[in-house]
Amino acid sequence: MKPVIKKRLSGLFVIMSLIGMKISPAQADRISSMPVIAPLYYSGTLVKNNILNQFDTTFSVGRDVTAFTIAGMTLDAYILTLPLPLETKNRVIKRLSNPFYSIALGHFLYVFYDQYSRAENKDQFRAHLFNHYSSAELEPWQHTLFYLDEEESDMRDVEQPADEVERREGVTMNRPFFAMLVSIYDELFNNDDWELAKSLPDHYQYLTTSAKDQAIIVHVQTLLMGELSKYAESMPQGEMRSAMDAILDDAKPANQGKTNNKAQALTITLIDFVRMNVLKAYRQYVQPTQRAEVFTRWMQDKLEDNPDELIAYLQSRQNRPRAVQIVVDGLSQGLMEGLAQSKGSPYLHQAFKQDQVFKAFKPKGDMGSPEHQPQHNFLNQLVNKGENDPNYLPFFKRLYQLHKNGIASDGISSTPTISVRNLPIVKTGATVSGEGGTGIPNFHFVDRQQDRAYYFFGNDALQLEPLTEQRGMQTMFDRLNYLKTMNCNAQYDWNAQLSFDALVNLGLGESIRDFGEQRCLLELQHRAKAERIASKKRQTLINDIQAYQSLSDWRLLTKMSQKAVLNDQIAELATLNEQAMPDYLLMYNPWPDHFAHFKGPFGDEIINPTGELNRLDFWLGQVDEAYKQAGIHQHTLWGMAGDHGLSAVHYTLSPELVVFDGLKKQGVELKVLKISSDEGEGPKMTNALHYPSNKGVDVVIASTAGGNYMMDFFNSERGWKVQPLYKELTTLKPIGGGKPMNIIHEMAYRLRESLDYLVVREADCTTQRCAVRVVGYRNGQIRHEVITRIGARITYQAVDGKGAPELLSIGLTNPYKAALTDEQVQRKQSLMQTCMAPKGCIAAQWRSLTAMSTRPDSVMQLVHLYEDDRAGTVNLFPKDGFGYNTLVPGRHAGETYLEKDAFVSFWKDGMKPKTRLGAVDNGSLAPTLYEYLTGNQVNVGVDGWGYPSVLKNLQE
Repeated sequence: MKPVIKKRLSGLFVIMSLIGMKISPAQADRISSMPVIAPLYYSGTLVKNNILNQFDTTFSVGRDVTAFTIAGMTLDAYILTLPLPLETKNRVIKRLSNPFYSIALGHFLYVFYDQYSRAENKDQFRAHLFNHYSSAELEPWQHTLFYLDEEESDMRDVEQPADEVERREGVTMNRPFFAMLVSIYDELFNNDDWELAKSLPDHYQYLTTSAKDQAIIVHVQTLLMGELSKYAESMPQGEMRSAMDAILDDAKPANQGKTNNKAQALTITLIDFVRMNVLKAYRQYVQPTQRAEVFTRWMQDKLEDNPDELIAYLQSRQNRPRAVQIVVDGLSQGLMEGLAQSKGSPYLHQAFKQDQVFKAFKPKGDMGSPEHQPQHNFLNQLVNKGENDPNYLPFFKRLYQLHKNGIASDGISSTPTISVRNLPIVKTGATVSGEGGTGIPNFHFVDRQQDRAYYFFGNDALQLEPLTEQRGMQTMFDRLNYLKTMNCNAQYDWNAQLSFDALVNLGLGESIRDFGEQRCLLELQHRAKAERIASKKRQTLINDIQAYQSLSDWRLLTKMSQKAVLNDQIAELATLNEQAMPDYLLMYNPWPDHFAHFKGPFGDEIINPTGELNRLDFWLGQVDEAYKQAGIHQHTLWGMAGDHGLSAVHYTLSPELVVFDGLKKQGVELKVLKISSDEGEGPKMTNALHYPSNKGVDVVIASTAGGNYMMDFFNSERGWKVQPLYKELTTLKPIGGGKPMNIIHEMAYRLRESLDYLVVREADCTTQRCAVRVVGYRNGQIRHEVITRIGARITYQAVDGKGAPELLSIGLTNPYKAALTDEQVQRKQSLMQTCMAPKGCIAAQWRSLTAMSTRPDSVMQLVHLYEDDRAGTVNLFPKDGFGYNTLVPGRHAGETYLEKDAFVSFWKDGMKPKTRLGAVDNGSLAPTLYEYLTGNQVNVGVDGWGYPSVLKNLQE
């Protein structure tokens, strides 16, 4: 057969399999002979459409409850050790005889105790450092997160945490904590009316305002406050203990009538958290067994009907594609490339220069400064001396050496560069707006249809999954639910077959360093061993089936005996497969961002050999080694992305004080409602069912991450639920009375020293057309510029028509990157002439142009900012070096290159792209891995995909 014809036939069979067509045995034989197609067909289409097409997780009572062990004890023995009231303890023990009650409780406690407590809870990165450096070498690299004489935390006895742990904040998983969980469980699941006794719902149903749910809340709250009081007494003094005490105080009878009663808010949150995790834990317990049963039946049927197809299936399983998706909060490509190849790095030199410039700068206004002043000793060393330490970032150095073309030169993070908005984008490949989008435009927003404000640093974080579900966002676990999947510490994991909870990791990870990473790695190491065994048994089964086929039909008894043996082997293999390595793994690491906020993005705590980025590098190397040990490294496509970068904060101020207090001094008073905490303060508690109204105020404000500052105004002529446009905001009339004012002018003028620009709707925005106005000061003069999109064409013009627009600094070159080549300079000049003309450019041209500026993708992102109605009325973005409503020296919600620059990369053994990836959205991470795993082509705008796959670029 000619190569061209063969290629076309291969493509035809792929298409047939992807659209679900039934394929004959003869066609299957042909497919199985094609090495590239077979693994995709047998690991994807065949499993999805033929093996698991009727699979549905159901409740099972086939397991003896005595099989559950918690902390090495049987379930009933463990319950007896908990500090529960005698009446509760006796009732729980009695109910254990009901499998509908006991099996779900057993696995729920297993997940939250054994699955999380079996690791040593020692700082493994610290041990790694002492294995590779002497104390003398480590001494200059000490900082606020690493001291030579620091005692290691050891939480194996969770009842008595070490002193080091007690000095830190976080949740403690001790016996009072588990007693509280058991008490809540017993109240919620003590009758046959609960859904789990009858069926397993596809999605968790959150509490509502129904009479039944309200009765549950009232009943559980009384119990909970008593248990919470015991738990609070076990906690060390600190912010978490103070927060608990405030909630207990709020539960007193005198405070019961409060609109946002914290005790009721916490009760609702804990009920939802416990009910959802009980159901999720049970689903994850029962699915492997039931999947193994389905695979066993299918393979045994094939042994009977078509042994050749079974052999083809088993052979393809040996080299089927795998994927690992790694999402790191705050990971910047420019910074990592600079650190991994520090010699002559313009990025590091410019970062050091900017630090010196801001230290010498004296702002005119009344401004503060962050509470912590970062130390940049290692940055100074890198800039002046470089480094050649083989133990510093070895994983990233190898990545840049072997797979640089798979690392995007410009990783694009969308506006605003805030984690709650961008993390679901990176994890799922969905855009914000429209059907199938995330519906999360910011860290905070007001839903005008519901009259509900959301702020996700607090218990509102539990609302993220139902909010995205309402919009139809599909996770990778949803799309790949027929494969074996695993989640390590990421949110949006309902359909994951094994999961380590994101909120648990965040609650414990700061107190117990490497908490989530240890547990994930330990699980992978166990599965790597099972994978090697499964691979050997699979090959043995293939050989034995072929020997079985060679037996003559007249040897009937021998064949029957051999067939029975093969059926046993099949059942054993099916069970072992569920214990082996996942087909798809999602890992989330929050710590580079978490600590960079408090220590600064270039602080010693972040970038030096004892810092967070080298800690990340260590854990990436450990996971990489687990895949090598499993023998599947060569079949695995890895993808890693950050949701944003970070920028340093040198000066801080509160826009509400500057603007609204300033207006008040002039006799103009606006009613202001603030829905957020300042960056560096504690979380907020909102009653999920009885939230306060936003009506009766002029403006709702919120800020996050020291950058983006959102304002919602309600003076639209078309009603309270409609976002006002720029023209309406120029005649804002306070609710309390007074003359109309141009609030846009007032904000821009009063904040001119710190404000980069503000963005407001010029016209109503949809996914098809939009116009936004950008306002800010340059050289003492106010600038008004408008970005307009109609269909595919986008224009960017100054409102007065005098000269080229300048607020987005498109004409400037990026000092953090290498100087433009002559070819790039000519390309930029050509694009400037085309795009700045009245007819504008299409998206690809704007992206090429802005990639050579200080604000990559700025025009495109701002014109898409308001496609979702909940994206606020006005968004303020501060200048480089300034932070809005923050106490900390690191920010990432502004519009500077440092914040926009996200790490985006893909690598695989033997994959050698000819040219380097250019500008790539971090939203392309998920679709690229999905396309590799399934062979299904991703089309933007179809089936919920908001970003393109770049797999084709990697394979060229």
